[in-house]
Amino acid sequence: MFLPDDLRRQIVDHCLSALPNEGCGLLALDGDRVVGIYPTGNDDASPQSYTIPPQEHYEALVDAESKGWEIGGVFHSHPGGPAEMSPVDLARALDRDWIYVVVGLSGNVPEVRTATVG
Repeated sequence: MFLPDDLRRQIVDHCLSALPNEGCGLLALDGDRVVGIYPTGNDDASPQSYTIPPQEHYEALVDAESKGWEIGGVFHSHPGGPAEMSPVDLARALDRDWIYVVVGLSGNVPEVRTATVG
């Protein structure tokens, strides 16, 4: 999976703006390339979990499909932890084929890692 630097920066900026809670959003793909992101709210309003609001998920899906893309992943942050899928993240991963991007914000410099669960 290829994540362009400008989209990586937008993801990190969104996650930082969501502090002290987890930031989250969706990834738009064209093949194995991330071509867009959809920053969203977090219905959980929590520093330990996230839920993307259903209406925002739907709007991202409609927009992505109108551009010939697909929603094929999600990003979220760990405000006080590493850029790794937590046990909660793994248990709540609904689509094993999706790409998961985790932003760890516990250090001086945000760390971004990708993972799959399938």
